[in-house]
Amino acid sequence: MRLRYAAPAPARIIGCIRVCPVARPALVPHAAKNNNVRSFVSSLAQRSSKIDNVHDDNSASGPIFPKTLDAALGTQLQPSDMLSYLNSEDFCAYRSTSDPSQPLFGKEERLVSNALTHESWMHGLQGHNRRLSFIGRRALKTYLTLFLFDIFEHANRINAQAPDLEYLQTVLSSQHDIDDILATHHLGDHVGRTLGLEKVMRWHPTTRVDPTNGTRESGLFKVRGTCVEAIMGAIYHFRGALVAQQFFLSRILPTLADSYMSQAPRMVKEKVTEASRDAAEALTQSA
Repeated sequence: MRLRYAAPAPARIIGCIRVCPVARPALVPHAAKNNNVRSFVSSLAQRSSKIDNVHDDNSASGPIFPKTLDAALGTQLQPSDMLSYLNSEDFCAYRSTSDPSQPLFGKEERLVSNALTHESWMHGLQGHNRRLSFIGRRALKTYLTLFLFDIFEHANRINAQAPDLEYLQTVLSSQHDIDDILATHHLGDHVGRTLGLEKVMRWHPTTRVDPTNGTRESGLFKVRGTCVEAIMGAIYHFRGALVAQQFFLSRILPTLADSYMSQAPRMVKEKVTEASRDAAEALTQSA
């Protein structure tokens, strides 16, 4: 709608100030104004209806989700279920000496829910783990690099055999090797399976059409690996760097070493076992 402006009235002098009246838009016919209002209200009602269909969990027929979410996994999970699983001793034997009744994630339902919710679930409308996984990836790379550097220094002190030093030098000199060991799909394939994260994840599989086998759903390893990273980020955020490092050494590193460090010399594998045992014991006596 274009506005037509009436010609401005001549300026008037009040005292020493020259006053020009503000131009006023021409009047719009009443019928046209009503039609515009009705159209605007109708569009708002349609948008509100769409939002209600996605978020109204109290409707008589239950929540109505968009058709693209029919295959979403974990829709029946509650944040309390996720929290209970990550606080269980089977997941991590964390115990605080100052408060023995305080589990790993305390009562942080929202933090845990975000860590275990992939952004594909509900289109990310109810929180997801992208930020936590960003923190977790960097924590994982830091802890693995520190662990290998400690072994390298030990190997130099004891004049270890050449194969031991060569392996450590090769891995530490190439960021690609560290990234490959900690690739998200690697974390999801073995580490995530060992932790049983598929039981408490909320995500939406990617559907692909295979000419031979028909429609297939994929994305499990990637999503599960992202949840591993996000859990590391959540522990780092809630419990601090020391507990996060102990969790890495006790629950993640042994699986990584078995699966993706098969070429590591015997000394490295022995150090993995030793570090995992010490970290697991330290978790049960956290400050």
